[in-house]
Amino acid sequence: MDVSIDDAGFVRAPVDLVYRRLTDIDRWPQWWQGTCVRALPPSDGSQRWGVGLMAGPASRLRYGLTVDRWRHEAGFSFRMDGDVSGRGEFWLEPVACGTVVHHLVVATTPLRRTRQVVGGYRRSVRRGLWGLKDALQLEARTSAGVTP
Repeated sequence: MDVSIDDAGFVRAPVDLVYRRLTDIDRWPQWWQGTCVRALPPSDGSQRWGVGLMAGPASRLRYGLTVDRWRHEAGFSFRMDGDVSGRGEFWLEPVACGTVVHHLVVATTPLRRTRQVVGGYRRSVRRGLWGLKDALQLEARTSAGVTP
């Protein structure tokens, strides 16, 4: 079944700070609730991770993530294989007061109940964007000397 997901979230932090945190995939679980990440052996010389996302109270989506291209301070594109297989991208849009983080996935899933898979994946991504926002806004306030 086909899966198409397009989401975005606003982070009140500069694009370079958002880029550093977002591209540190090994540390996603620090700010992305319900996510587990482990490094996998490289594939064709590319960096590769195993990712697990909580997609609902009793379900977890598992997939391999291989980065195709890093785009300095603009995001990265990746391939996915597993419960969700296809292509995805995070890209960053600088705006006056911060950064809009866009996430796009075009994929397929062998799992039944495609609507629940899509809904669970989107909820997980939104949790991740909110976690990223919370962590970075706290970091930005703290570095500016403002106590939360």
